[in-house]
Amino acid sequence: MLKNFFKTAFRNILKYKAYAFINFVGLTCGLALALLIITYVRSELSYDRFHEKADRLYRMRYTAPNGLEIASSPPPIAPVLKDYFPEVEEAARVYLRNVSITRPNNAEAFEESGVLFADSALAKMFTFEFVKGNPKRALCDKFTVLINEEMAKKYFGDANPIGESLIFSGRQSFKVVGVVKDFPENSHIRFNMLVPYDNMFDLETPQTAEVLRKNLDINFIISHSYTYVLLKPGTTSAHINSSMGDFLKKYAQPRFLVGQVFQLMPLLDIHLKSTLLAEPSSTNSMANIYIFVGVGILTLIIACINYINLSTAQSFSRIKEIGIRKILGSMKFQLIVQFLAESFLFSLLSMAFAYAVFHLTLPLLNLLTGKHLVFAEAVDVKLIVASVLLLLFITAMAGGYPAYFVTQFESVNALKGHGKLDHGSQFFRKALVVFQLAIACMLLSASLLIVKQLRYLEDRPLGFLHDQVINIPLTSQNLNGIFSQRDSAFSSRLETFRHTAEGLAGVKLTTLSSGAPGLGVIFHGITPEGFTPEDNMFIANMSVDYDFLKSYDMELVAGRGFSREHGTDAEEGYVVNETAVREFKWETPQNALGKTVNKEGKKGKVIGVVKDFNFASLSTPMSALVLDLDADQFTTLSITFQNANGQDIINKLEADWNKLFPEKAFEYGFLDDALNGQYNNYRDFGTIIQAFTGIAILISCLGVYGLVLFTVQRKVKEIGVRKVLGANVKSILMLIYRDFAVLIVLGFVIAVPVSYYLMNQWLTNFVYHTDITATSYVISLVMVLVIVTLTVSYQAVRAALANPVTSLRSE
Repeated sequence: MLKNFFKTAFRNILKYKAYAFINFVGLTCGLALALLIITYVRSELSYDRFHEKADRLYRMRYTAPNGLEIASSPPPIAPVLKDYFPEVEEAARVYLRNVSITRPNNAEAFEESGVLFADSALAKMFTFEFVKGNPKRALCDKFTVLINEEMAKKYFGDANPIGESLIFSGRQSFKVVGVVKDFPENSHIRFNMLVPYDNMFDLETPQTAEVLRKNLDINFIISHSYTYVLLKPGTTSAHINSSMGDFLKKYAQPRFLVGQVFQLMPLLDIHLKSTLLAEPSSTNSMANIYIFVGVGILTLIIACINYINLSTAQSFSRIKEIGIRKILGSMKFQLIVQFLAESFLFSLLSMAFAYAVFHLTLPLLNLLTGKHLVFAEAVDVKLIVASVLLLLFITAMAGGYPAYFVTQFESVNALKGHGKLDHGSQFFRKALVVFQLAIACMLLSASLLIVKQLRYLEDRPLGFLHDQVINIPLTSQNLNGIFSQRDSAFSSRLETFRHTAEGLAGVKLTTLSSGAPGLGVIFHGITPEGFTPEDNMFIANMSVDYDFLKSYDMELVAGRGFSREHGTDAEEGYVVNETAVREFKWETPQNALGKTVNKEGKKGKVIGVVKDFNFASLSTPMSALVLDLDADQFTTLSITFQNANGQDIINKLEADWNKLFPEKAFEYGFLDDALNGQYNNYRDFGTIIQAFTGIAILISCLGVYGLVLFTVQRKVKEIGVRKVLGANVKSILMLIYRDFAVLIVLGFVIAVPVSYYLMNQWLTNFVYHTDITATSYVISLVMVLVIVTLTVSYQAVRAALANPVTSLRSE
């Protein structure tokens, strides 16, 4: 009997090709999208779970006195944490930076990112997979390095790297003692090389190294290293979090107790729940995960709605078949099983093709998300089980109502070819269409608002010149730079390079600073006039040179900028922004001139007030900013071009750099690219939502088309009678369009408040954001109306132009 059910189901699919095709395309798209979302969400939820002790691993979270929440923390915490808290099994510091690396007797330098300086305890906490070397000696011996397979291939080819040497920063030789596999992609922290933590001092000049060691041994304020903690089995972080205040009182000097707060954050929460500054890699959020899951479910529901509507519509074409089955003794249960069998077979075929679409579109998902998901790895037992459950769910959901619906036909009427179409079933079908169109309108309006917000961020004035500006790091990226001591030889070479650069045709200006505007700053302990050191104020600070304001075309609202003609500017001159004037309660920019400022012992006076500019990303609110002259803090050389061939200039700059700084690889980045890169996550998110919206609208249009097909078939005689009685083509078209226009408007009315609420919540992620206006909703309504009208038009025009004699002939 079951074989007969499936044979009949297959024949019906072939017989009703139009309905079958519409259903097939819609359901396949919905299932393929579901598979993509399941794979993406599984990847996001799997972050850091490859560590064997992941459930016991934590990372220290640092809340500074000014409220900033930071992922990195002071270095003195980890060495004594195990002694104070019995719950702690191991604690380790990790310091991530770039390093210029060469081979002995080879002048070519490579700037390597992801060089990890770590305590030896990290090897007992994290799971490292060794390819070569002794795991027990990992990170134990000074001037040794563990490298991943990519680095082994890059520097040593097919030769055995064990025992070979690498030169770091042109200063120190490190012996390769092991090769490890890189952490998987689903790790919040990645590395190319692993080096003992204490060796980070050895890459500095002797003077800087001495300052570093003295400061970092006692400084409980600086956010410098990532601190990872492994708790003993059966313990929790609650006691540690509540006792960190007492811990600080015991180990920190009173001058370093400024109201900072430390708490442990579970390792497994970092990727999806962290909003901390200084994360080692980009993070996601549970809100985005919920959005992806929600969109996937809604799209699948749209596909199921299509199936329900078209199956119930198709059932009117099978009235006589159902009547004969009933007369011949078929029970309701058997008819229900028949339709469920058809639904299962149809869903099974759709699922098979959905896997094919999934395979073809997975590279596109990787492109949009920056992932490297592999089809062979994604299709595992869990995904197959999920697919089977999804298949059964769709069979029950999409086939259940049509199966129940057809059993309600009376046998005699069915044999006469008259199915009873009650108002309840009509209302249910129309309600499903309204819900379907509401989802399409909601996704479309949300997509338009996301695009609008991204354009707002890209077009918003930042308060400084950022076109045709390149930034050249002076040293390998290094937080130790805040303690660095510039030697005279380095400064001399740097001035020579600047002079040469400014002599090139097409170069406008050069300037030095502790970082590029728009990309973030360091916060220092600063006491402005009217406050005391006990207020523990941590304020954004940039160290700049005399040409900084001019190079970036920044506007002064009071006073003057730094000048070489004023010899005291380097020792005691400060420039503040407008927000600082307000936050320091100095009333007006003019009144701020001459106010005293004390930056960690460097006392001076305000000589100028600069117009507010976004020194950090637009996700960070504007705050007080203090600029000063401090050559020891300079980490970035910025070069502003005129309208010229930038690449030719860069090639000349690189040649000059390599002559003057052979120990440091030449690297540069365009400021515009760096600024835009801050919003890549939002941009990718918007692109994905737009793609999902397109699929949802496609499925909705297929459903509407199928419903138009059904409506025209049901009204074929009515349309014939109207034409015989004198109705023109326009009135016939309006008859068909009217019903669907009402459904679209109802769907739109439902979509607007839901979309407004959700988008309003999403926009709260931005300090600066666009407004939600009626324009986006009007555009989405018009677009849906046009799309649906085009979808309806073919069948509507065909019905309106049909010969009424043909439709009335049977009467």
